[in-house]
Amino acid sequence: MTAAPSALCRPPFPAAPVRRAGGPVLGGTECARGTAMDQRKGGAGRFFGFLCLCMLVPASILGACGSESERPGGPQGAAAKGQVGELRRKAIDHDLWLETWHLPAYGSHLHVTFKKDTGRTQVDYYHGHGDSCIWTGTYVAGQAFRYKATGDPQARANVIRSVGALSRHLHVTGRKGFIARYVGPASEPGHRYEVQSCTEKNDCHLVSSGPYAGDFWKGNTSRDQYTGWFLGMAMAYDLVDDEAMRSQIAADVAEVLDRLIQDRWWIVDVDGIWTTKAPNVLPSQQMTWSLIGYHLTGEQRFLDVFAHWAHPGKRKQLRVGDIALFNRYAQHYGLNLAHENYFNLLRLSRRYADPETHAFLVDLFTSQIHSVVDLQHNPWYTAIYLAEGEVQDREVFLKHRDQLIEDLKDFRPAPKSQYAMTPPEAELDPLSVFLYNLQQELPWLKDLMGTVSIQAAEAYPVRYQCFSDFIFQRNMWAISCGDVEDNPDYVASGNDYLAPYWLAAAYGILDESL
Repeated sequence: MTAAPSALCRPPFPAAPVRRAGGPVLGGTECARGTAMDQRKGGAGRFFGFLCLCMLVPASILGACGSESERPGGPQGAAAKGQVGELRRKAIDHDLWLETWHLPAYGSHLHVTFKKDTGRTQVDYYHGHGDSCIWTGTYVAGQAFRYKATGDPQARANVIRSVGALSRHLHVTGRKGFIARYVGPASEPGHRYEVQSCTEKNDCHLVSSGPYAGDFWKGNTSRDQYTGWFLGMAMAYDLVDDEAMRSQIAADVAEVLDRLIQDRWWIVDVDGIWTTKAPNVLPSQQMTWSLIGYHLTGEQRFLDVFAHWAHPGKRKQLRVGDIALFNRYAQHYGLNLAHENYFNLLRLSRRYADPETHAFLVDLFTSQIHSVVDLQHNPWYTAIYLAEGEVQDREVFLKHRDQLIEDLKDFRPAPKSQYAMTPPEAELDPLSVFLYNLQQELPWLKDLMGTVSIQAAEAYPVRYQCFSDFIFQRNMWAISCGDVEDNPDYVASGNDYLAPYWLAAAYGILDESL
């Protein structure tokens, strides 16, 4: 049987036998479409067509596509000789640290505070339960990319384990199709602060009977958490070869989507009331999640949701709904949600949408979302842009790749403990100054748009960015990091390094020699 082209169809993914119900995940359509575009657009388009042609050639004869230096992944010879570069070594260290300390019990992602004077060898308590779902999903995606890039059985095992955790997030709640923010054993000492205050008033639930007896889980789940859940499930399904896991993912995704469709795309908690944290699923998220559902199951009802929003008459509404400019100034995490969401929307619409619709979505992403952060020292956003933004100009590609490498080099080695930071003085962004002053005069604006702080005109390099759990969803332009002090016992997972690194490695943007 001839293997289908990879579900990712980006340099230099060799063909991979990935399947869904009803046939291969991706056929040659999207590469043929790129080649047709090449014939219309000339040189820049030919660069993209050349890459897609490489995708359709078996790995054993990939060299026929041209020299290594001509492919955006860069030289591969050093890696073939076993020379592992700085970025790969850093990824290995962060992977080992995260696997060891940040996935307790079932495999959901958390951050850690260690007991003092133990040399970071004894956990005091875990934190980050409220955002565990989004970062577990992001971690699963990163490990799926790692498995695609390396074939490492540890990456495969990590994916299978944490997909099991994401499935548990769904089924522990007792409400069909509703996903928990976190689930873990209440007896774990590291959860004691969460468990001690666990009441329904603060959206925490203790399970006393049934298959999940002894667990506790956090509810009031937002679309943010669902975004990470869908990202992880989609990438695990496409890139990891475990049929039992893939069957569970398809069933879970269908269950969640059927609930959302029934509830008219509002997230409803176990009390039958909308959650209070971003419960309404945005149109572009409906498109992505339903397209993932169709991709995994072949069920027409999911494709119908995508088709509804893909209609040309809905394009103005999509553009208005995905204006990301103000996420530069407040609620910066919205930029991360948009990038995570559009990654799969672009990847799968290339397969299932007509060329005009796909081109519209690419333009919406590049002109309204990524343009806000383009070349602004965020390797996660840069990696997503290079992977699925259809960059056709080689000079543009290399400029972004160079900054990606710079930013990953600037990222701190494992473990990523809390650090103090005073960014150097910089030219101020005039709009941020205006909005900040306006909010001082009209405080109610903070409730409307989020709190604005005065920012630098250009983003700081990663080495000057403030500490955060996942720093690439935060303010890259922050001129002050507040009163955050060095604390070697307070450790974030390093997921924010692994996600962009392994995505770039899986797409051939980086190789292990770097």
